[in-house]
Amino acid sequence: MYAVLSETDLTGKIFGYWTVVRRTGSSKEGRKMWLCRCKCGTERAVRGYNLRNGTSKSCGCLSAEMTRERSVTHGMTQTRLYKIWNQMIQRTTNEKAQHYNRYGGRGISVCEEWKRSFEAFKEWALKNGYTDNLTIDRADNEKGYCPDNCRWVTRAVQQENTSRTHFLTYKGETKSITEWAKATGIKRSVLYERINKMGWDVERALTTK
Repeated sequence: MYAVLSETDLTGKIFGYWTVVRRTGSSKEGRKMWLCRCKCGTERAVRGYNLRNGTSKSCGCLSAEMTRERSVTHGMTQTRLYKIWNQMIQRTTNEKAQHYNRYGGRGISVCEEWKRSFEAFKEWALKNGYTDNLTIDRADNEKGYCPDNCRWVTRAVQQENTSRTHFLTYKGETKSITEWAKATGIKRSVLYERINKMGWDVERALTTK
């Protein structure tokens, strides 16, 4: 896990491949944004929170570079298990990846052991029941990918688990029910009841006190 540093002036500080150039406003959620220059020359505005907790380390080139380095050692790049591992790394570290906003963008990370080594992930997978008809699932969707929080389940079980988390999109922002509960001050259990049992639309569920 990464220790989250207190945010003051990040100008000139280095986070992975990012070098912070200057402050550049705030996100829709009110978080400080910083203009950063990647080692490859790409410039992008990045949330300070993502810099400080380690979920954003580059424009995506670092993740691609690490993947290339790892792929040459085990000869398993075409296997289903490797693709599961690679997709897990991408959606938690690569800001260009599909659904990054639901994973790395909201603080979901991969434990250092798995991030560094496909072999370590493979060993865990084979010891914990992996078969080609199962998918990786996080028992607690608010926590990251690690041995204590992951399991192999059928797609039906995974979909059920995802429905319990239930991502809601309102005014262009996508958050889990837990995150919306914190943002609105409405209890998570109340939001869950409104959406999943009472059939309310998202706007009514989030704006009715």
